Amino acid sequence: MYTKLKFNRLFVYSQEHSCCFNTVFGNEINIVYGKNTSGKSTLFQSILYAMGINENNKLLTEILDKDVIFRLDCSILRNKTIEKLTFIREYETLIIVQDNRPTRKFIGISGNSSAEHVRLKDYISELFGFTLMLEQKGKVKSAPLEAMMLPYYVSQAVGWVYLRKSFGNLDFFKNFREDYLDYYTGIESFVDREKKTELERLLRMKDSEIEFYTSMQESNQDLAISRLSDEKYVETSINYIEEFSERQKKLINLEKEFTLRCNELSNISKRLSVLRKVSKNHLKQSPKEGVCPTCSQELPSSLETWYKYYQEENDTKSEIGKYADRQKKIKSKINSLRKAIATERIEISRGHELLQKRDEREITYSNWLDIKANTKLLEKCEAKLGRLTVEKSDIENQLREFKTEKEILAERNKKSANFASLFGSYLVRLGIDNLSDRKYNYLYEITAFPMQGVELHKTVMAYHFAFNKFIKGTGSIHRIPFMLDAVFKEDIESDNKELILNFVSKHKPDDTQMILSIAETKNENGLIEGYNSKYFGGSANLICIGESQNERAFLGAYNTSYDSYVSETLEYINGITD
Repeated sequence: MYTKLKFNRLFVYSQEHSCCFNTVFGNEINIVYGKNTSGKSTLFQSILYAMGINENNKLLTEILDKDVIFRLDCSILRNKTIEKLTFIREYETLIIVQDNRPTRKFIGISGNSSAEHVRLKDYISELFGFTLMLEQKGKVKSAPLEAMMLPYYVSQAVGWVYLRKSFGNLDFFKNFREDYLDYYTGIESFVDREKKTELERLLRMKDSEIEFYTSMQESNQDLAISRLSDEKYVETSINYIEEFSERQKKLINLEKEFTLRCNELSNISKRLSVLRKVSKNHLKQSPKEGVCPTCSQELPSSLETWYKYYQEENDTKSEIGKYADRQKKIKSKINSLRKAIATERIEISRGHELLQKRDEREITYSNWLDIKANTKLLEKCEAKLGRLTVEKSDIENQLREFKTEKEILAERNKKSANFASLFGSYLVRLGIDNLSDRKYNYLYEITAFPMQGVELHKTVMAYHFAFNKFIKGTGSIHRIPFMLDAVFKEDIESDNKELILNFVSKHKPDDTQMILSIAETKNENGLIEGYNSKYFGGSANLICIGESQNERAFLGAYNTSYDSYVSETLEYINGITD
């Protein structure tokens, strides 16, 4: 199910202090600007807080101390239908107002492990079709809301330095990177993998049971003798005797071949011995330094004799190599034969012992009862083996529907290669061209980048934009506005700022809003308008915090024109008891 969220309005209000923040978001680009520490990051943190995320609560302490109410009005597109969706949060309480659904109230959500926050998480996950499962302390659980927001939010604090660190509580999940990437690239969900693991466990159990009953039939001597003695197993007894006879013939043939191979090995060993002596003596017979081994006369040193000397040397070496290879192969064959002969002798000895005991056993009433009891046990074993075989076949058929570990690795490698191509093109456009090593551009292998300063900033930016576009291609993944807090570092010079803005304008998501923040001081009045005109065609929605001159200016004086809006908000807070 494809789900897309759009932000319409953020309203933060304190009745006690008569202050508020209000902004309406544009449909495409939204630029948040103002002086450093004016409250630009607070806007992003307020959005996350309003949706029930507690990661940045400490960063909002100054705002929360004013007993504020957060209201985030949104539109959500699901199944080609657009619905209104509103999040209202007052500290521990979150209310979700939605078209075509009952209004829901969650009380006591400030702790991620609280029962109410878990209920909220499950509700929002279902709302967005978010099904990522993660493992923590040996238990599998639905992923936190932070994992749902992670691909779409880059924090100012660490988001431009470390990958997947905009939220800090995700490191506590086992194999988070692989599970996270598998989910967002559409390779395999944890739900599938968990189900497959359970099927594999059941398959191992069936194999163990089959091995147990098969071993009991074959290794229990009393059962084997009963099978040969009971009239019900006459055909089995005849087959057993025929098999015993065939084993005897097979053993004779194996022993015969073993003897022949041993003779062949002896012959080759002698041949090698002769060849090595020839090679050794040949060294003393070179035309230049050697002498005739018979008369001690010096050998002629003509071109013909040299050619003949090296030809004979090469022939000898070739023969030694050929026979050494044959010797190795025959030795291996002899070892295999020796093992096969030992196995056949054990089986023949065992078979002979059973036949002998069958012939020696006198059929008394007591023996007959034992044979019948064993026969009944054999019938139950065979019936059980039949059921187990059918159950095993059914499990194997179910497992064929899942990807094997080899297939998953192959698909990860394919996804990584596709990502590397997109990521590489974005790096080039940002002036970075020295990341050819796959551990820096293959999606599943990237952990960090070997650079710092503005180069690191641009590389991480290319990564986030590439990943945003990459997961869009998955099709079923929820889409949330792309939020980039502080797209410029303090020490980025004007040329790189222009390069970054040009890149952002050309590669912004075409299916979601984008919200980015840029610092501007009073001395730079008009700078943001200039950026908007030059790079975004004047279409960006501008959100100014603190008039570009005030610090900690997120909350301003309350405007009475919001009275009806505040009244509606308070009615939701006071009127719902769910």
